[in-house]
Amino acid sequence: MTLRATSFAADGSGASAAETLIDAARAQFAPDGPQLLFVFASTAQPLGELCSTLSAGLPKTLILSASSAGEFTERGDRKSGVSALALHSDGDELVCSAGIATGLGSDPDSTVARALGEQPLSVDGFPHRTAVLLLDPLAGHAEEAALLLSMRLGANARIAGGAAGDDLAMKLTHVGHNGVVASDAAVVALLHSKYPIGIGVKHGHRAFTDPFTVTSSKGALVESIEGQPAWPFWRELVREQARQAGYDVDALDPSKVGALLLRFEGALEAGTELKIRAPLALEGDAIRFACEIPEGARLRMTESTAEGQVASALEAARLAKVQLGGAKVAGAVVFDCICRNLILGSHFDAAVRGISNALDDAPIAGFETYGEIALVEGDLSGFHNTTSVVLAFGASDA
Repeated sequence: MTLRATSFAADGSGASAAETLIDAARAQFAPDGPQLLFVFASTAQPLGELCSTLSAGLPKTLILSASSAGEFTERGDRKSGVSALALHSDGDELVCSAGIATGLGSDPDSTVARALGEQPLSVDGFPHRTAVLLLDPLAGHAEEAALLLSMRLGANARIAGGAAGDDLAMKLTHVGHNGVVASDAAVVALLHSKYPIGIGVKHGHRAFTDPFTVTSSKGALVESIEGQPAWPFWRELVREQARQAGYDVDALDPSKVGALLLRFEGALEAGTELKIRAPLALEGDAIRFACEIPEGARLRMTESTAEGQVASALEAARLAKVQLGGAKVAGAVVFDCICRNLILGSHFDAAVRGISNALDDAPIAGFETYGEIALVEGDLSGFHNTTSVVLAFGASDA
């Protein structure tokens, strides 16, 4: 197997950042550039401007892109910039295709179907298929989109991806395929390979309460729990743990509410695992989550530490590498929640570098998301919060 990967970073305007990436990619993968390019950009580099320039300069490259809430490579975390991972098969080990469609907010099923389009669900001689799903989380239906794609792919669906960000403005996010960039949209890419591609997913939380029931919600806004206003109920559940962490829930500085919510997050039980659901903000006595929480959902309260978050990132990398069947890692794309960055603070760089170290010191590129997508055989979890998802590519035969 002769798959090569290189990570890139760029700053400046959208057009100048694109020119930097084009020059670097052509130099590394002469003469036509790489076969596949993942690109993640802050709001300082508007995705439409960035990708139109990239697509014109690299016409033979399949470009998958998303706006971000933070960008990183194996060299560490960055803000207000662009991160990218380029992949190229010198032999004939990888066949890639992709599509984009809008309308996610009003019709997720049709949007996923149109983004998948006429892409081949199988390719002779390429036994391994991995899907990449990028979407606009502010349109809603993120979990639903992942499960709809799984159903359309059929048996043995494997999906990795992330929800775009906008530097925590929570106003407008974008995803892109080649030079086409849109909000209220989903991008679906199918990667057919002769060798396995690894998907690792892990969070660093533990539950400390019994399950409780959401009794009233509207989309991502939870209004009541166990028949009581959501925030007072939540506050009482975390009172003692919050005190030990230095929070007084009865005299909480409004600027620290977000940090408290992210320190003690909700979780759905998914078999023997937990699927994290991140509360982002208060709206009166209601709690706004990062994705839909249906009425009747059974949640448990969780907590996490910086050490647990770093350890979970390394475990996601290890799980992805194991799936490569002994091949050395060429490179990886990492979808890592902005919530993890907020929890880790100065430790986030250590987690990023640790992921690369766990992957044979391979180049990596990723972005801080508004949600992560990981679905492997027998796992219907789909959409995650405050979780690391690692998509690893092998470089050589086992």
